[in-house]
Amino acid sequence: MIASGVLAASAAAANAADPGVLDDRIIIGSVLPQTGPPSLIGKAAVIALRVWEKDVNARGGIHGRKIDLRVEEDAYVPQRSVQALKKLIDVDKVFAVLGTSGSSHLVAMMPTIDENRIPALNFAAVAGAHFTPPRKTVFNIGATYCQEINGVMKHLITSRKLQGSKFAIIYQDDDYGADVKCGYDMALKALGLSSAAAVSYKRGAKDFSAEVLAVQRAGATFVLTGGIITETATMLKEIQKNGMNVVRLAPHPSHLGPVLALAGSAAEGLLLADYVPPITDTATQGIGRLNALAYKYLSADEVKAMNRYSLTAMVAAQLLESALTACGRNLTRECLVQKLEQTKNFGSDGIMAPLTFGPNIRQSGTRPILLKADVATGKFERASEFLSDK
Repeated sequence: MIASGVLAASAAAANAADPGVLDDRIIIGSVLPQTGPPSLIGKAAVIALRVWEKDVNARGGIHGRKIDLRVEEDAYVPQRSVQALKKLIDVDKVFAVLGTSGSSHLVAMMPTIDENRIPALNFAAVAGAHFTPPRKTVFNIGATYCQEINGVMKHLITSRKLQGSKFAIIYQDDDYGADVKCGYDMALKALGLSSAAAVSYKRGAKDFSAEVLAVQRAGATFVLTGGIITETATMLKEIQKNGMNVVRLAPHPSHLGPVLALAGSAAEGLLLADYVPPITDTATQGIGRLNALAYKYLSADEVKAMNRYSLTAMVAAQLLESALTACGRNLTRECLVQKLEQTKNFGSDGIMAPLTFGPNIRQSGTRPILLKADVATGKFERASEFLSDK
């Protein structure tokens, strides 16, 4: 009878555990694009998450439980993101979500996340709507486009004495473009400066001759190219073709190798606002360690596919591991959220500025860094240390 009672109690305890917590493993979900152009983001992130999974499990797991990572493809479509999340919750029974695709995708997933009270870490694209108002279980790692552009522009203008420049922006006419323009406007306002030209373009545009001509006619000597990959490369080539001698700055979606490959010599000296250093900066301890682990666990081709999104993914994974470890063997979603909220100055050995969360604080890692394109080496180089996010 005693043995039966113990077994019954154990079964009841197991049944009462939060989804995704088993005796031997913790099931973690991720929603990221794996096909099409956005796969540059998703595949690079998943590579880092797989490296982390293999490394944690090689070290014995977390309090004896292995990490079981389940990745769902969303084709970078918000509706598909919601479907992917629901599958992870209803079918895979995940404990938490590490990776929530793009900005609008997380917004679309928010009601499902709230309804299930599932912990979620966003590291791919951070927007104000993700943390204003703060969501209890959603933690955002990294700066918004507005924050990074604001910080880097103020640094550039003051450190290089560019106050006498004529400033212009070419931006996409959607939420992404609005956030980029937000940082541009904030920086100029803070420094008492004005814009000579603000030119928008339709999402999916291929020809930027009219937009570049407009900023040239405005006399621009500083141009914020608010594109992504092909858009930025095309703008840079048009600027070069027009013989414009201007300072060129881009937000972090252009911090990808294809921009240099597509733009060629037109990308020389391009400045970028980001909040992680280049993936090739292996002298930075955290990046060097990631590269070493990647070569240990993955193929050479997979390692080559890593980029800045591998770095943000690894920081998020390390933060999750720290919080899971702090909860001990008695792991619950409530404890995980509590430990994430209590994060103070979490370090990633130089990959990002230290992370701090708190009650109603659901975004961290906002200190930007300035990068510069070097076409000869085909790489981006660090052009500053982490800057102020004020």
